[in-house]
Amino acid sequence: MLSTLKQHFGYANFRAYQKEVIDQILDKRDCLAVMATGSGKSLCYQVPPLLLEKTAVVISPLISLMQDQVMSLKQRGIRAEFLGSAQTDGSVHTKAQTGHFHLLFMTPEKACSTPLSFWLKLLEAGICLFAVDEAHCISEWGHDFRVEYKQLGKLRDVLLEVPFVALTATATEKVRIDIINSLKMNDPYVAVGSFDRKNLFYGVKHFNRSLPFVDELVQEISKYARKAGSTIIYCTTIKDVEQIHKSLQEAGIKTGIYHGQMSSKAREESHRSFVRDELLVMVATIAFGMGIDKPNIRQVIHYGCPKSIESYYQESGRCGRDGIPSVCWLYYTRADFAKADFYCGGLRTENQRRAVMESLMAAQHYCSLTTCRRKFLLNYFGEKFSAEKCGNCDNCMVSKRERDMSKESFLLMSCIQSCEGNWGLNMPVDVLRGSRAKKILNSHFDKLPFHGLGKDYSSNWWKSLAYQLISHGYLMETFRDTYKFVRVSPKGKQYIQSARPDHQPALILPLTDEMVGDEEQQCTTGGVGELNSMATLECEQLSEAEARIFHMLLDERTKLAKSIGTAPYAVCGDQTIKKIALVRPSTKARLANIDGVNQHLVVRHGDYLLQTIRDLSQELNLSLDGGANLQTANSRKANQVPNHKKLTPAKLDAWKMWHENGLPIQKIANFPGRSAPIKEGTVVEYLLEAAQGGLQIEWTRLCGEVGLSRERLSEIEGAISKVGSREKLKRIKDELPEDISYAHIKICLAMQNCGFSPEVTPPSYLDISKADEFVESESGMVSTDTSCLDTVHEVEISVKIMATHCCSDHNEETSSLMVRIAQDHEVHPINDANVLSPRKRQKVDIPEESSTALEATESSILDWLKNYDEGMCRRFS
Repeated sequence: MLSTLKQHFGYANFRAYQKEVIDQILDKRDCLAVMATGSGKSLCYQVPPLLLEKTAVVISPLISLMQDQVMSLKQRGIRAEFLGSAQTDGSVHTKAQTGHFHLLFMTPEKACSTPLSFWLKLLEAGICLFAVDEAHCISEWGHDFRVEYKQLGKLRDVLLEVPFVALTATATEKVRIDIINSLKMNDPYVAVGSFDRKNLFYGVKHFNRSLPFVDELVQEISKYARKAGSTIIYCTTIKDVEQIHKSLQEAGIKTGIYHGQMSSKAREESHRSFVRDELLVMVATIAFGMGIDKPNIRQVIHYGCPKSIESYYQESGRCGRDGIPSVCWLYYTRADFAKADFYCGGLRTENQRRAVMESLMAAQHYCSLTTCRRKFLLNYFGEKFSAEKCGNCDNCMVSKRERDMSKESFLLMSCIQSCEGNWGLNMPVDVLRGSRAKKILNSHFDKLPFHGLGKDYSSNWWKSLAYQLISHGYLMETFRDTYKFVRVSPKGKQYIQSARPDHQPALILPLTDEMVGDEEQQCTTGGVGELNSMATLECEQLSEAEARIFHMLLDERTKLAKSIGTAPYAVCGDQTIKKIALVRPSTKARLANIDGVNQHLVVRHGDYLLQTIRDLSQELNLSLDGGANLQTANSRKANQVPNHKKLTPAKLDAWKMWHENGLPIQKIANFPGRSAPIKEGTVVEYLLEAAQGGLQIEWTRLCGEVGLSRERLSEIEGAISKVGSREKLKRIKDELPEDISYAHIKICLAMQNCGFSPEVTPPSYLDISKADEFVESESGMVSTDTSCLDTVHEVEISVKIMATHCCSDHNEETSSLMVRIAQDHEVHPINDANVLSPRKRQKVDIPEESSTALEATESSILDWLKNYDEGMCRRFS
């Protein structure tokens, strides 16, 4: 089995679950494999026919996908073909039924319409398995349900002794059960792999569909299209597809277009050009790329929210299938969430409509998240993710700003409760904003005490807050048919009842980009996320010369593929080219030993590749057979072997508190166990010395804490290049703006010494929570904070102060008042247990003046609103 794997696919070992599934197939047992895109599902049905010299029939949803797979398999020396309307070779049908092919691909329509005689002849010749790829299409609960897939179970009665194999990258437990029942599987072996695609960066931003935004998106793509691999832009409408395609073409970017109103020939040509790297970008509706067999897609951009988490995971999963770091950005508007009628139109069963509504609500929650996106995705598919942060999504890379939203939350929840839970979000939001629409007047909601109290915020701001409250369990969203309803949960009712005239329980929530943009009256909600956040890491672990030979080999592979009429990735993948660039083999034996190089490639193109490697290596002054480079590649990030023994105990303790315990710099500097606090700049110095000693540092987190954005790093690097890294810091500082500190320069120099680039740092369009909290002198960094922000006493004070302002706590007067009161109060020591759990917010104990809970009736709410300001003034007089 391993020799077959190496001969045809170039790999020395199987990945997780591959061998187990193959063993079960060889034992003629039905199998269901649920494995993430890029995990190697296809090997499960490709290896058995090679071992048994029989035919494997594979059901695939699209002709273009089948053509891609056949092309790739032929380049591996495997006999493969497809049957369908696009097949022009009349002899394929005859050869297929006599068992000539190892792999025979069909659409479900073709499989169900093929006469019984064909199947009987193929059974006699030898069929080793019947595989159904993209099997989620079978289920009514799946996101791409197709009636034709539902008919495949009828072939079970014909292919009695043939193992049925269903494969998909996206299937919840409900979908898995449906697949097994529909295909009439008998005691199937079920393999569910991890859904975690560690190499993918996930990011989401709110945007507006405007020409300026499209221009900004085009400019961002044009920066990296030529060096960051292929890009797919998924749009929800054909109008968006055509608009973005036109803009990209006008910018001189080789761009394809794909949607349902194009002719079949035009779609096929566009698909073929993209697969063969003749186009850099494909702009398409979701009709494009189902299971696209192209591993080197570096960016997938969703221009509009998909209709389900399953479809988003499937579409974004076409990114980085070769394991190289890649980027997935999703841009959404609130209008995307109001398409239930459109998505449910034409659906015949209640199950299908319910599935669509549940999926649309989950996609909306994903867009509104302020917590880890990867954790949400994995939990959705039933996989536990123990960590709170993945470190590779927008929410984890940069902390969200937080503030007390107790007053706004109380108003929204109380208004929803007064509307009796019989409406969606639009009604209570319109009431808060003071609308006098006919439906509000007819329902007498203009008489509610909340009418007009939230007019300072936009509708989207209130809706964003609502989804924060839904995610935290204060509100519940339900639906009937295609209509959504929002109501207050028991947890929310308990919160409302806890309100007093003279205090509001604190409710600290993160600010989404919609809320930040609305509060600051900036256009941040329309900003484009930087697309190369991870894509430029494809050359990670390569020296400058190795990176050059890597790109040269990619160009040579393209030339070779063009000369033999195939796609570049079908010759060999980008990961394999990267390994070749590191090793630079001098013989066919050493070339064949590289993971990903199959025997067919060595025999047909080995001489050409070896001569190319020799020529390029000589040109770049690189030696051949650099095997040691490959073995040590994973350790290249650190230029030094860890040598923390040279660190003093104080420095090592600071690193452990920051790295292992997760404490912020400020808490380390003011740790209660110290005889006296130290400067925060001293802590930064300790961390940099730890990094120089080879200890691990999360540069993204460190830069975020000190306000060092990617743009600032680029400015510093420019100054260092001009002045020289060996010059005194003052020389470098003189070349830079005043807001760039000495600590920033030191961090940049340390990152350079450790081999890291600015790409690990957050770009400026993402909020950096600590950006304005540090003032620098040449001797060190000093915080402008006068006390530890997380102490119980100061949190209590700040909560009360913020509560005195109706829907507004972000003005200068409030900020200065908070600082003055904090300075007038003693800072209480922090309990050690809480220090070691910095992400766990401390409970705020505010004395209660009455032990009787207040019922949230209309009269009590009126009293609350009437007495609120007066009560709070007495509280602080």
